[in-house]
Amino acid sequence: MSLLADRAPNCHLHRLYKAPDMARAYASALRPLPRMRPSAFAEKYRQLKEGTTERPGPWRNDVFPYLVDCMDVIEEALVTGKRGVVLMKSGQGGGSEAMINALSYLLSYWPGPALYLIDKDELAREFGRERFSYVVATCEPLRRKALTGRGSGELVHIKRFVDGKLAIHGGRSASNLQSTPYRFVMIDEVDSLLDEMDGQDPLKMAEIRTDAFAGRTLIVAFAHPTSRERGAGRLYYELSDQRRGFVTCPHCGSEFWLRWELVRAVPEEGMNQAQAERDPRCYHLFAPCCGAEISDAQRYGMVQKTSQKSTLPAEEAAKKSWIGVHFSQLYMSNKPLRFLAEKWIEGIDNEPIRRVFVNKRLGEVFDTSVKDVSQESWRRLVVIKKNETDLEYYERGQVPRGVRFLTSGQDSGSKELHFAVWGWGLLRDEAGYPLLCGWLIDYGVVKRDPPSQTLDAAELRVFDQLIYDRGFVSTDGKSLFYVEQGLHDSGWQPIAAYEYCSRREFKAYPSKGAAADSTSTAPFLRWGAAPAWRIGDEQIRDDRLKLCLLNTYTLKEEWYGLVERRFKHVASNGAPQQLRTRLILPQNVGDDFIEQSASEYKALEKKKYVWKEKGPNHWGDCNVYAFALARNLMTFQQGLPFEEVVELEKREQDRAKSLRSQEQKQEPWIATDRGEGEGWIRE
Repeated sequence: MSLLADRAPNCHLHRLYKAPDMARAYASALRPLPRMRPSAFAEKYRQLKEGTTERPGPWRNDVFPYLVDCMDVIEEALVTGKRGVVLMKSGQGGGSEAMINALSYLLSYWPGPALYLIDKDELAREFGRERFSYVVATCEPLRRKALTGRGSGELVHIKRFVDGKLAIHGGRSASNLQSTPYRFVMIDEVDSLLDEMDGQDPLKMAEIRTDAFAGRTLIVAFAHPTSRERGAGRLYYELSDQRRGFVTCPHCGSEFWLRWELVRAVPEEGMNQAQAERDPRCYHLFAPCCGAEISDAQRYGMVQKTSQKSTLPAEEAAKKSWIGVHFSQLYMSNKPLRFLAEKWIEGIDNEPIRRVFVNKRLGEVFDTSVKDVSQESWRRLVVIKKNETDLEYYERGQVPRGVRFLTSGQDSGSKELHFAVWGWGLLRDEAGYPLLCGWLIDYGVVKRDPPSQTLDAAELRVFDQLIYDRGFVSTDGKSLFYVEQGLHDSGWQPIAAYEYCSRREFKAYPSKGAAADSTSTAPFLRWGAAPAWRIGDEQIRDDRLKLCLLNTYTLKEEWYGLVERRFKHVASNGAPQQLRTRLILPQNVGDDFIEQSASEYKALEKKKYVWKEKGPNHWGDCNVYAFALARNLMTFQQGLPFEEVVELEKREQDRAKSLRSQEQKQEPWIATDRGEGEGWIRE
């Protein structure tokens, strides 16, 4: 070797002779690994880092039995020439770690350049620095062929090996990879990545990058799915063979896959069905084959042997170019059914919460139930006078029985300024659960003559009399209500909204939509920093003023869902049950208000759902603003409906009256000084 190196000082052997460490690494890397499946590879070589999992240390397939087939399909896809593998997964189940196992397997057995895509650039750097550096250091097949240090070309986002490299990039930096071919592309949280790539499709980019590579290639995508039209859900339902984790029934031996549709609420003695659906103790899992109940212990035993099988006909499944696999929290031994039922119950009356449950806990796509609300649906909300003493009946400007507080919304435009005032209260359903209900109190429009493309804060002062300084009288004439809080649109002419709201401290707030499509995970309302604006050369900031940031998509989804929602109201005073609507309109509401309130519909644009307008929707926006504040103020009256508050106040008044009566019957007491300080003796 020395003689050959002397004769050819620039040859490959000469470089190895001068760098013995590299030579040993090269020879070690050439030593073939024993053939094994990805799941066996993970159990033999993979170590989980402390701080990234509840169970640090060696990977154990018996802890994650439902993931064995999810990993092994990686090898199957390569051997059978499939284009890719997609995993629809729930949270907190080890799915991301399983895909890291699969990536380690690919880098160990199938040399070549690989790309790992993650949504955020900062997460990509963190993944490269903390997680995958640890994987390389603790996984023997990767460690023995790794080229470490900057001298070998290793960077935070680049991991080099003697037979290839791994590039780790976030969504914003992925556009820099246009000319680089890759054998494998792994896409982490593909649904979130779609929103970080400025309109680029990560799947299309992955296909182009792998098509430029000779030999077998593979794309692996995994995510908590969102909808069937985008990301992991679209890949699974359009391109894959749609496999599910089949288990064996402990009662009859039949096979089926676990899904929430197999869980039912069974009323206990003395309960009705609505009460059972609100009680997590009533939820039970039943086998679809024989109908027998399956306990948590039996479910834990069943998932120890989970087999991913296609749910499509064999002929159709064979034509698919992708393998699709899935798991949910129903397969996890640390998720009792009662725990999952509690999370499901939280979303019974809240579609955004229910969507999170379906996406994150069940690993399923969510099909929204609210896509359009007709004018006729809104007209059905108008109150009807049943008799002369009907306490439910009211007209515009009045506050009916059941309302506990008021909120308002205001929308500005070049021609008109719109506002709406809503009242809110709690009513119990037949299960005894308190539901937030809304009553339209008043609405109106201020004409701007002449119209103007600018707006001055002085023009908004008309709402002092229309909203904040105005007392709304209850239908019984005994109470006067004032608006607790109001939102003013600051998307158009924000300075006017800032200046006006700064005058109404803790009452009026400027608002701005911050999330407008189905991919958003932001809360329905959050408070931003105090806004700043300029008047001439002067910079103004009022730290007492907070900008209200609204997730308008989520709010509208929940708001329009209330229009069609009916429930049986149970009064605490023993009145008979009656079918109620969640929203109520006064008897003399106008068609113009109904038309604008029903002017929006849900449309699919660029694989995302958005709310679109059929026509003017100014009052529709006012409604949503008032609803957002109602949700923010839902801690009112300790969760008690109006009738119960009235009864509680009456009992307190009766108790105080009784105590005063008892005190009057007792013998009087007078103060006296015994020389030892003040004392009390009978007269």
